[in-house]
Amino acid sequence: MDIRGKRVLVAGGAGFVGSHLVDRLVESSCDVAVLDDLSNGAGENLEQARKSGRMRLVLGSVEDAAIVRSLVVGEERTVVFHLAALNLLKSVADPQRDLLVNGLGTLNLLRAMQESSLTPIMVFSSTGSVYGEPGYQPQDEQHPLQPVSPYGISKLAAEKYVLLWHKLFGVRTVALRYYNVYGPRQNYNPTGGVVSIFIDRVLHGLPPVIEGTGNQERCFTYVEDVVRANLLAAQTEAAWGGVYNIGTTEITTIRSLTDLVLSRCHSTLQPISAPRRVGDVDVFRPDISRAAHCLGYRPTVPLETGLQRTIEWFVETGRAPAPAGPAVPRVD
Repeated sequence: MDIRGKRVLVAGGAGFVGSHLVDRLVESSCDVAVLDDLSNGAGENLEQARKSGRMRLVLGSVEDAAIVRSLVVGEERTVVFHLAALNLLKSVADPQRDLLVNGLGTLNLLRAMQESSLTPIMVFSSTGSVYGEPGYQPQDEQHPLQPVSPYGISKLAAEKYVLLWHKLFGVRTVALRYYNVYGPRQNYNPTGGVVSIFIDRVLHGLPPVIEGTGNQERCFTYVEDVVRANLLAAQTEAAWGGVYNIGTTEITTIRSLTDLVLSRCHSTLQPISAPRRVGDVDVFRPDISRAAHCLGYRPTVPLETGLQRTIEWFVETGRAPAPAGPAVPRVD
């Protein structure tokens, strides 16, 4: 299926990943409705899409079944990208809200899609956190599912609904398990992503804070690669009804990430230590071969390139001063 020109709903479209996806959709001449309560997202993330005249922001939550139905059924949306969610830290602080957004919100979307006469497609944003501590590496999609955080549990419940609705009712769905997405627009407050938090602190002259030993292994996936995976999933009919890991083959420890950020920011700061966070997992090593085979997905942005682009975003948008030191050639 070609997504160009389709009527699309992006739940959570004012957020980090969602807004990048919206940009790509309006470039493809899609008519895009964004549903977002702006609790995690920001209207400024949609400035570029708003200029196109093909995007409309609807203030509301996926928890509101009436709004969801009006958008999916009433406006005859044929593709739904479901990216609305709380993050891991917010899920620990408020597990009830986390379950409502991920569980009830997902059910609201699925039931509206079931009611639609147009058989819409849903691409659901899941997470590698559904696996929990690895029983083997790399983790493929058949790995046991034993999440160790409220976020992982609620995402797994939602994912099960997404796949069940495909089996029981023929709703066309696909689930993507993301691994540590980073890039421009990522939240850099204390509940944000480690990459953006590190960059923000270092550019403001503050030492990065390593939680735990720093030997935790992560697969940092640049946001453009994740957006491309979403578009591939929506357009690959053979993939519907399945679940796919979306990450990279480049594995980095938190301590190595710290060194890279300090180096790219030309900083001599020394990191400081803090207790390990609740729900943290030592190793994230995904097997992405299924996504490569079924979706044609292959990551294209190495970590150093993605870090530089993210640092440039901080500087160009005025969120942080330019790093002191020799100029770094821009990565286009």
